[in-house]
Amino acid sequence: MIGRRYLAALALGFLLWCGLYLAFTGIIDPYGVSPLRVSWSRVNQFKPKRLDIDRLLKPFEVWRYQPRTVFLGTSRIHQSVDPAVLDGTRYAPAYNASIPASSLGLNVSHLRQYVGFDPQLRTVVMELFLYNFLGQAQERSPASLAEFMRNTGTLFFSGDALWASIQTLGYNLLRNAPHQAIGPGGNFNYPPGHNAKGPFGGYPAGIWKLHATRTEGMELHEPAFDAIREFSQICREQGVELVYVLTPNHAYDDYYLESVGAWRMVENWLRRVSAEATVYSFSQPNDWVYEPVTSSMRYWYDPYHFSAEMGRAMQLALTGAKVDDAPQNFMLRMTPDKAASHVASRREAIRRWAIRNPDFVAAFQKEKSKWESARTAAGK
Repeated sequence: MIGRRYLAALALGFLLWCGLYLAFTGIIDPYGVSPLRVSWSRVNQFKPKRLDIDRLLKPFEVWRYQPRTVFLGTSRIHQSVDPAVLDGTRYAPAYNASIPASSLGLNVSHLRQYVGFDPQLRTVVMELFLYNFLGQAQERSPASLAEFMRNTGTLFFSGDALWASIQTLGYNLLRNAPHQAIGPGGNFNYPPGHNAKGPFGGYPAGIWKLHATRTEGMELHEPAFDAIREFSQICREQGVELVYVLTPNHAYDDYYLESVGAWRMVENWLRRVSAEATVYSFSQPNDWVYEPVTSSMRYWYDPYHFSAEMGRAMQLALTGAKVDDAPQNFMLRMTPDKAASHVASRREAIRRWAIRNPDFVAAFQKEKSKWESARTAAGK
């Protein structure tokens, strides 16, 4: 009898604990996935823990929201594309499924998932970012239903979810202010007051540290083109429209390409990719792409990440809508026969820009000399 009462009490206690756990995490909802969808000031309005969980969150939300359009890419798309801009267009509903530091191979894995459990999917907008093609490992993630269920379960019932709920409640009680987080549409949001000058100031030294990690140099990596062909095949088989966007490149990084003599490689890259699928370029030099560096920039967060304002204009341009005040060459169709002229225009523009920006050039060349001296000393 005592044993039965103990087991009954134990079971009741366990059920009570589970009920309290689900009620607490469901109301606090640290990841923004709860079906309750309640938002209370000083309780759960701000969700700082809805950050850096993209690999778990994005597949679940594509399944949950059944978008008609998904955006794929790196942190550049992650930080700039608010899919709510497309509301009311043929692309809606849209979702930003990009993942920071993702490879083309990882995006192939996710696309295979998305076409499998989102029958509404009609358009995939994929970022074209040069550095995805320079020796990056083309990692793949398991795309099985079991893996999806296991990852999704951790968003609802895990020790991490409980701890994130406690931290979220504490943040809202004590800070109650906007925080970096992923929005409901899958896009990263900066809180007000971002200062762009610091990241730009660190570019001349930072780029040579990054350059040193490119063991294969500025050479195109064939596995990346294999991934591009897989994208095309998946979309053809599923009847999904595939659009690539050549994302903006700030003058700082175009000067780096000029410095390392990479323009011929860039031309080859654009020619090959535009032969595979539809490509729209937003990387033509203009006042937005080459925006002067200040503490408060309209179109750039840092030398690699363009802003949500730029992303908004890019999305509108893709719909065919007029973008007020946009440069005349803001969006152009890229084809294999246009690759050479595109690269020539960027090469000429960056050389003119360098003449007008001697302070940056001096800082850049100083850091380049340091890197070359270090290589010489190491016998490389």
